[in-house]
Amino acid sequence: MENKVLKKKGISNANRKYRNRKFFFWTVLLIILLLITLFTFRYCSHEPEERYIRVAVCGCVKQPAVYTMRESSDLAMLVTRANGFKLNADVLRVDLDKIVKHDSVYHIPCKKKEFSNASFKLVSEINTEIKRSYTDLTNQVVAESNDKEIKFYSILYVGIPAVFVLINYYPEYDRINFVHIPHSTLFLNNEYRLIDLFFTVGIYPTMRIVENRLKQKIDFYLIQDRFNFIDLINMLGGVNVKLDKPYAEEYEFNPGANELDGFHAWEYIRFLDWKNLPMVVKSEKKKDLVRLDNFSIDPRTMERIYEMRNQRQRHVLEAMRTSFLGMSKVNQLDVVDNFKDVFRTDMTTEFLMELYSDLLSTPNFSYGNIPGYYSAEGDKLFFYPDMPSFELLKRKEIRTYLENRKDKTQTIY
Repeated sequence: MENKVLKKKGISNANRKYRNRKFFFWTVLLIILLLITLFTFRYCSHEPEERYIRVAVCGCVKQPAVYTMRESSDLAMLVTRANGFKLNADVLRVDLDKIVKHDSVYHIPCKKKEFSNASFKLVSEINTEIKRSYTDLTNQVVAESNDKEIKFYSILYVGIPAVFVLINYYPEYDRINFVHIPHSTLFLNNEYRLIDLFFTVGIYPTMRIVENRLKQKIDFYLIQDRFNFIDLINMLGGVNVKLDKPYAEEYEFNPGANELDGFHAWEYIRFLDWKNLPMVVKSEKKKDLVRLDNFSIDPRTMERIYEMRNQRQRHVLEAMRTSFLGMSKVNQLDVVDNFKDVFRTDMTTEFLMELYSDLLSTPNFSYGNIPGYYSAEGDKLFFYPDMPSFELLKRKEIRTYLENRKDKTQTIY
């Protein structure tokens, strides 16, 4: 009898131990799954998964149609798919920064008939500008100094929809200069801004116009849209950026230094603190205020917005350089090797790899802006470049390079 009792106690203890182990196993497994879920939500939920939508564009575009676009594409990307604006498009009434929606139709307005002659005038001006000869400022300064030629490359960078930067690359000096050109810059004697020219006549005529106006050759172009930019940042493993409080609160970060992936780096550049921007809100009845902008912003406020975005672009670019320099040599080579997949360009793969390797690593890196002034005309803002001032700055820069040459024997005046 005693043996039976002991035997039952032994079985009971064994069962208890088994249940305890089972409970411990499932508890640990549940905790692990919970941690994985929290981690995934914190670091992945902000970035939308890659999905596609159907969007139509009609009106004054060259190829009106229904297109399959990646979700969160902007109107500029849709216009690009439609091969750009027609010459008679009313470009000043188009917001290229607008995010397009699924199953929506976007109409690009045309100018009224009385303005049709402007289209022929634009074609005439463009043809004249492209054919016009000019003296390259760099070659002119070198000739005046009786010095040897300075080898450099110039690249027009276009960040769709509205970023235009002239990249000057001097291999001899391990130097790269970024010169920002406002997208509202007027280079012709009409109302076509730089952004309007690009989306109307394409990259090569735009390059020639900028080249002639700045008296500087432009060798290549780089075009990058929203998704190319995001992919590039992710290739670098993210960037560390010091976040301001409004952005941090909007995207649930802590203010200060944070590691951003490609999606959040893009959002950081284009982010605007609407709470602190003066605007006029409309409350008209029978208006679809969800799909239509129900506010207007003074052009002078837009000038401030442009400057804010320029600063954010510089912060992210510096963070990109820091991320690249912090990578191992193997990973750096892998990133450079894949640069060709995140740009549209007419450069050779080899030159692109050399350029971006130097861009992300050279210590001699500087920023600048085309000198000029903004002018508000109605509800639009235009930038008038100060070409004489630009020429003076360019000449001073080239003379400085000549003076710093190691084999320098001449006297520079």
